[in-house]
Amino acid sequence: MTIKIRRAKSSDKEEILSFCTNTFSWGDYIDQVWDYWFSGKNGRLFVVEDDKGRRRIGMSHVAMCPRGRSAWLEGVRVRPEYRRFNIATELLNEMLAYAGRHGARQASAIVSSENVPSQRMMEKNGFAVVSRWVYYSTDQKFGRQKTKARLATSADIDRIWTYLQKSRIYRLSAGTYVRAWHWYPLDKKALRGLIRKKSVVMTGEIDGVVIINAKGYWKRTDVLQIVYLDSASKKSLQDLLAFAANMYSKGRYERMHVVCYDSKSITSMLKSFKKEEDSELFLLYNKKFKQ
Repeated sequence: MTIKIRRAKSSDKEEILSFCTNTFSWGDYIDQVWDYWFSGKNGRLFVVEDDKGRRRIGMSHVAMCPRGRSAWLEGVRVRPEYRRFNIATELLNEMLAYAGRHGARQASAIVSSENVPSQRMMEKNGFAVVSRWVYYSTDQKFGRQKTKARLATSADIDRIWTYLQKSRIYRLSAGTYVRAWHWYPLDKKALRGLIRKKSVVMTGEIDGVVIINAKGYWKRTDVLQIVYLDSASKKSLQDLLAFAANMYSKGRYERMHVVCYDSKSITSMLKSFKKEEDSELFLLYNKKFKQ
């Protein structure tokens, strides 16, 4: 089948969104991000046309991550009646080519643990699973929680960095954290910036660290997110979650999200901490480019 992959036009939006509605059990998010992706300067939004150029049949987005060393691949969508023509693979190759031309040394993406066809496509094209992340969402409100956790300051950075370097959770998280559903390297420079933004919370003995996004993402300013969660003890985990719960309950938020490595000790605590939640498991894929 002959297709054409090109840069998106503003006139593509309505037709593309018409088949990006029931991708997941809860719907889809493309309608929330199309405008951001279309106007973004750090990536490319692609659209697929049929062989006659009359119908839009697919889309995807690639974003260059800070410092340009890696690329983030997302939003691969294909009309249901065209899903057995390797269009998703061609979109993947187009995104990888774009990333390579712009200096990326690697590319990453997340895939739902239930999306076996996409997992096979990623692995067939040289990607490997480097981490497993779980997502929880709740609208439950909490009473005031006791906690000894506190916001980290610039004076804490060396001790926090030392803790992370020794942390099993940090290693299994592939040394990453989440921002607007992109996974970024949690290196010392990123940590310093997050502390400056008052997004890092720690326990007094530094046996646990949580990164909290209190500003929301995309158009979702009513969501508080935990985007990295790391604890060496049950007590520190309780303190970190209590700090986040207090921020959530006293704020303007409608929901709280937790996105973290799928650790049994952490997820079992999350399940007891929340009475009602939606949850999903994601696989974090990575591919390093040949130099």
